[in-house]
Amino acid sequence: MFRTARLRMLVGAVALGVPFTVAPLMAQPTPPAPPARRSPVAPPAPPAPVSPLSPLAAMAPLAAEGRAMAMELGAFRAPLVARGYRTEAPAPWAEQDPADSLYRDARKALSSNAYPRAAELFKQIRQKYPKSSYASDAPYWEAFALQRLGGEDNLRLAQDALGLQQRDYPRAATRGDAAALNARIEGMLARRGDEQMAATITSRARRAADDGCPRAEEDERIEALNSLSQMAPEQAMPILKKVLARREPCTQALRRTAVWMVARQKQPEAASLLVTAAKTDPDREVREQAVFWLANVPTDDAVDMLIGLAKEGDDLELRKRAVYALSRSTSDRAQNTLRDMTLDSRVPEELRGEALMWYVNRIPQGSDRLAYLKNAYAKGQGVAFRQSVMRSVASIRTEDARETLVNIALDSRDSLELRRSAIAHLSKGGGLASMVPRTVGNSVTGSVTVNMPAPGLNAAADAASRPTGAMIAPMLAQIYDRVEELSLRRQALASLVSLRDNAGIDKILDVAKNEKNPELRRTAVSYLSRTKDPRAIALLQEIINK
Repeated sequence: MFRTARLRMLVGAVALGVPFTVAPLMAQPTPPAPPARRSPVAPPAPPAPVSPLSPLAAMAPLAAEGRAMAMELGAFRAPLVARGYRTEAPAPWAEQDPADSLYRDARKALSSNAYPRAAELFKQIRQKYPKSSYASDAPYWEAFALQRLGGEDNLRLAQDALGLQQRDYPRAATRGDAAALNARIEGMLARRGDEQMAATITSRARRAADDGCPRAEEDERIEALNSLSQMAPEQAMPILKKVLARREPCTQALRRTAVWMVARQKQPEAASLLVTAAKTDPDREVREQAVFWLANVPTDDAVDMLIGLAKEGDDLELRKRAVYALSRSTSDRAQNTLRDMTLDSRVPEELRGEALMWYVNRIPQGSDRLAYLKNAYAKGQGVAFRQSVMRSVASIRTEDARETLVNIALDSRDSLELRRSAIAHLSKGGGLASMVPRTVGNSVTGSVTVNMPAPGLNAAADAASRPTGAMIAPMLAQIYDRVEELSLRRQALASLVSLRDNAGIDKILDVAKNEKNPELRRTAVSYLSRTKDPRAIALLQEIINK
């Protein structure tokens, strides 16, 4: 799996919609002097989060045993518009302060998304207790709550509060956060048709392409790029192109943001810009993001470029990203490329494993999945790749799939490690069952159809759907009788003991009575001593009486 923290993918547990923020240093812009206070209009019901960048859940399952659902159970976040400002008020710190109880109530309202009440309470703190230790940050949290409410009147009231904070509390701890929040509000107002704000945003976005190293104003420029790309895509594209052409180390955050925005435009030029970034940008995360978002460009050229990136190059990690991006594509050529790569012995084994992992979960149920997996296993050389194939075989849970595992266990040309794994998979009855086709994704990442555990599947239901011990016992007995390696015979015997409903008892009795190897015979007798089966008790008495 992708191990780079920069990829921001969580694997193995359901983690949907958990926001993340990045908080670089903020500039402290100089808002105009606050105009006369307005009376707030009756606040609307809280809308969905105002950020146009809802966290992405680009989701697709991984193969087998605990890796079954990497993207469905995790999330890959757009690198766009890191908020750069605080979204959670700190815990109370001044119990003796006269505004302490008011602050506690305001903080509770904010955390409960009761934004109208929160805005009013934070305003009361600065009005009633201007000397309180809570007063300097209260205008920021008031503005934050108003911004969450949305609506032009509330947004301008939020700006008023931020202007008041700059004037009356210039050393407030949240002044840097206030600059970033103000930039967000300006973008929201510009998108609502405020021409003055739109001009400010456009000018700030252009500076992102031309100015020197962005330091304190970096987040303002990122927000400006985001707002302009939504307001006027035709103006944004040339600026984004210039941003991606920059190579100063200090512009990395801008370039990472520009990659996402270029992909969002979905214009013909986007594919070539992203591929250029993927191949030439000196920052690894920019390259990785470019490959990831290239899958969102719905053109044949984008697919061609991803196929080229996946098949060629010395950067194995970048090729892995390209493989994953192909798995997100709805193009048949993309999926065929993944299939071909898993069967191509010239492709590095690690990369073949990545291609297999993503491709196998796109194969519809009832298709030639087993035939494909058997072919992939035969053409694989490395142990890790064959282990991946075997896990996918085990998850099929058909008689033919179990026979395939038996044949692997019996094949003396395979390594002992692989043969032991085959026995283990067989004794457990396979991987996750009840897989059903499901379309996942969203309007930003695109949608794909993958195989997912059936809704409501739990451990008990999964266990109940596994093959019975009576179905597995004859296969384990066959392995025990036909293999020569002592370690494999021990494992087969132990697996027979572990079967449900005492299904392996017949073979264990046979081993205890007739096995010529004394060690295995003693092992079988030891196993029999743990069961209450009358036949076992009778045999043990017979052995004692000899």
